[in-house]
Amino acid sequence: MSHKQTRLPSLFILIFISILMTGCSSSQPEVEKTDISVRLKWLHQTQFAGIYVAEREGYYAEENLNVSLDIVDFAQQLAHEKVVAGENMFGIGTPDELILARQQGYPVRAIAVIYRLNPLVYTAPGDSGISTPQDLIGHSIGLGPGQGTWLYAAMMGRLGIDRSQIEEIETTTYDIYECWSLADACVDYATNGPVRVRFDGGTVNIIWPSDYGINFYADVLFTTDEFIAQNPDVVARFVRATLRGWNKAVEDPELGTEHTLSFDAELNYEAQLAALNASIPLIDTGQVSLGYMEPEIWQEMMDVMVEQGILSAPFDVTTVYTNEFVGE
Repeated sequence: MSHKQTRLPSLFILIFISILMTGCSSSQPEVEKTDISVRLKWLHQTQFAGIYVAEREGYYAEENLNVSLDIVDFAQQLAHEKVVAGENMFGIGTPDELILARQQGYPVRAIAVIYRLNPLVYTAPGDSGISTPQDLIGHSIGLGPGQGTWLYAAMMGRLGIDRSQIEEIETTTYDIYECWSLADACVDYATNGPVRVRFDGGTVNIIWPSDYGINFYADVLFTTDEFIAQNPDVVARFVRATLRGWNKAVEDPELGTEHTLSFDAELNYEAQLAALNASIPLIDTGQVSLGYMEPEIWQEMMDVMVEQGILSAPFDVTTVYTNEFVGE
């Protein structure tokens, strides 16, 4: 065998190693993750299951996001105040909160809706005989401050019901049984008190404002105009991962509940699962894709707020939301 022939294998090995080293040196370095924070509007519960799924299933990580979640601050409950102050980049709030904030000059903007149907309802024990707004005449109702009171006023006004024939009691309790001990009917969330009553084996009658022409969204994701302008890609990635998480939670509520409990192990699994199952028809109505916001609903919400004196005057409601980051 010639000297030239004995060198061929070594030459091939050197070329192969050179190619590998070239490939390694040309590979892109790992991109640093973007840190973002989200202010929830309440304590950990399946109301936010889609966000927990997005975190635990790695959807945020796949979008190169490192997400931290902050629960409600009871000393400053309005999430938009935290976002405007720069304490959080994103928040979850109510549409009326954002409409009011926008009129007051705060540059907040909704980027996706989660609850297409508002879970805020009026409840009464199953044997109370109260199942419609008209049935409230001659009875008492417990109303807390805020949206629950003026949605009630809008509903009764549209139905032409004389509210002087109803005893309206201001309550501050979040416990449905405690409220029922004070009034014949009470404001509550369909995903909260009524679920608890049924979980306990009882019956409950529910009056939905949406059945009487008062259509309001509930939880919306939002940020500021400035953050959208400076970080449109971050907003797009956050919305995409969050809606992916919500689609998964709707498809697999057991998984959504498991991930919720990973944020608060003291929660009751069965109760949280029941609450999520009650939420799903309010989140996914089958009419449009999750997240998309209908302009006519935003206009209707503003009209009701003006009608009830919550807003001093109407303005361009399209400044309060954008569908730029969600599909139709």
